[in-house]
Amino acid sequence: MIFGFAIIDHQKLLKNYIMKAIIKFTTIALFLGFISCKKDTKEPEPTPEPTPVATTGSLKIQFDHLVGATPLVLNQNYVNPKLDTFKVTKLKYYISNIVITKNDNSTFVEPESYYLLDASNPVSTVLTLTNVPFASYKSISFMLGVDSARSASGAQTGALSQANGMYWNWSSGYVMFKLEGSSPQSGASNKSLVYHIGGYSGVNKTQRNYNLNFGSPTANVSSGTTPKVHLSVDINEFFKTPTLIDVATQYYQMAAGVNAKMYADNYADMFGFGYITN
Repeated sequence: MIFGFAIIDHQKLLKNYIMKAIIKFTTIALFLGFISCKKDTKEPEPTPEPTPVATTGSLKIQFDHLVGATPLVLNQNYVNPKLDTFKVTKLKYYISNIVITKNDNSTFVEPESYYLLDASNPVSTVLTLTNVPFASYKSISFMLGVDSARSASGAQTGALSQANGMYWNWSSGYVMFKLEGSSPQSGASNKSLVYHIGGYSGVNKTQRNYNLNFGSPTANVSSGTTPKVHLSVDINEFFKTPTLIDVATQYYQMAAGVNAKMYADNYADMFGFGYITN
């Protein structure tokens, strides 16, 4: 009987061992299956947002100062339309309100468009327009001077800062155009030429507007192209048409009024289209 009980106990132990092994194996299998399912159900990595495609670029405008067809060099002698010898020692003026027109006649208006050009600083004579929509452009319009709204707001910052020496006072506003130099024929005791042209309102205002067509070439703004539009600025035009300036008597102007308007009417045709490099 004792031997029989020993056999029965041994069988029970074997059964218990087998059951524990089965349970352990099942538990491991279920765990591995859970991990496998978890991996299979993992959400995919988010797709990166595509890089935005550029739709705007830049366009440059270069103002080439000339005397007739000859490049202007400060402190060098030239002959004006009345055959008076003169030299320019200072040339500064404002360009503002720039608008460029596409081939389809829609336009891009540059915001906050105020520039002070200074012939003694070549960097200032090249304007860079940014955020210009990709397109082909056929013309440009702009103002010489500062518009009445800004002129009436008083001296401001940047190009319009009073520190630039181009501002008179709250009632007279900005000097739109400044040319200084000398001439042997000048009626001034020191043979100087001084023309500070200003006046922003009324019949004697001195701002002048320009609209220049490019003709057959176009300025093509694209992702890989920043075209440069060259505009000519002929200083000889300041001394002629509609009034031929005689420096013996017309050598000084530093106030708004009828005479300032006369000089402004002369520089009304001072700008022309030159050429485009793409």
